[in-house]
Amino acid sequence: MDYTLLGQAAATSEDLTVERKTTREAPRAGVALLRLVDYIETGRHEAKNPQHKPSLKVMLTFELSHPDHMIELDGKKVPQKITVRVNKTYSDKGKYMPLFKAMNRALGGGFNHFVQMIDKPMLGHIYHNEWEGKKYANLDIDGSWSFAEPLMKDPIAGTSTPVPVPELHGTPKVFLWGAEGLTDEQQLEMWESIYIEGTRTNEAGKEISKNWIQETIMDNIEWEGSVIQALTQEHVSLDEEEAPEGALPSLDD
Repeated sequence: MDYTLLGQAAATSEDLTVERKTTREAPRAGVALLRLVDYIETGRHEAKNPQHKPSLKVMLTFELSHPDHMIELDGKKVPQKITVRVNKTYSDKGKYMPLFKAMNRALGGGFNHFVQMIDKPMLGHIYHNEWEGKKYANLDIDGSWSFAEPLMKDPIAGTSTPVPVPELHGTPKVFLWGAEGLTDEQQLEMWESIYIEGTRTNEAGKEISKNWIQETIMDNIEWEGSVIQALTQEHVSLDEEEAPEGALPSLDD
């Protein structure tokens, strides 16, 4: 077998030096089967509007496991994800508390925090809107969140049938900014769980880190002097002392 000729033929049909950018469509509008997979607080950041005060930012990511929301990745069908970004404020005028109350109702109540809701099955509804020519998917419309318990209700017969929601595909990630009562070990464990290894090439052709979650947290205005900053620096320092000559420290060690 002439591998040179085979290689030339393969390179003609598929040039692997040319990066392919994957553009995924927004999740299909309509009914969604979902579970909360990530709850990440990224700290306090300046507002885009200079007249507004800095806000504590939160990201909640949900897996969408309806058959219409499955996508192919590395030859396997996996759930699409949708991320909700809100400011952490305890006023009902914001989105944070209404979001918590809507999810708590959908799960039958009894929860005191979003983290307790991770991996719990819910129904939702995805809505589409367009902004500057781009389509976006949302779990709310006109200020109302779409979460509901996973039941099909017959209003005439007064009966309910459970709707099966597939188990989580991914591993949950949690990061709490400035939470009290956490041990140093727990804070480091949370920090390491959100690390993303590797780099990618952006549209300008520049190679950048994929580790955007940790970098976003480190960019918050309260990072300097924070407990997690001290812990991560201490952790890396200890790794450097213990690592053999020539080895690079890693938070994954």
